[in-house]
Amino acid sequence: MAPRAVVSSLGVDPQEAYVYALVLGRVVASLRERRGWSQGELAERVGLTQSTLSRMERGQAQPDAFTFTKLAEAFQVTAAELSDYVDRALARSELAAQGAIGPSRPTTKPWWQSALAVAGVAGLGGLVAFAVAAALDEKLKRPKK
Repeated sequence: MAPRAVVSSLGVDPQEAYVYALVLGRVVASLRERRGWSQGELAERVGLTQSTLSRMERGQAQPDAFTFTKLAEAFQVTAAELSDYVDRALARSELAAQGAIGPSRPTTKPWWQSALAVAGVAGLGGLVAFAVAAALDEKLKRPKK
């Protein structure tokens, strides 16, 4: 995750950046696991250390644009397709969180704030893992146009 000073100077909520990093990390880990690669194998393909990739997969670090592109290339997709996987997983995470939290009063808070308040970090992580798997299954089973 980007340092708080950088994140807040960009006008991004640090918790929102954390949720994005968590989802991105789960997408990368899921794609890696589906190929049967170890963290070390993917790290070598991308030009990272295994520990850096591990931090990314846990949502504790985010790749820069160059590394994001290298990750996409390793998975044989475009950067736009990898970004689409993350966006779909975020949307699925929101749906899963809303289902887990149940009907509530209208709020202006983002979905992930309510999920964190109700389920905590571990619960949010579980929702994200489920949503990533569902989003990737849906996307990867669909025939290419």
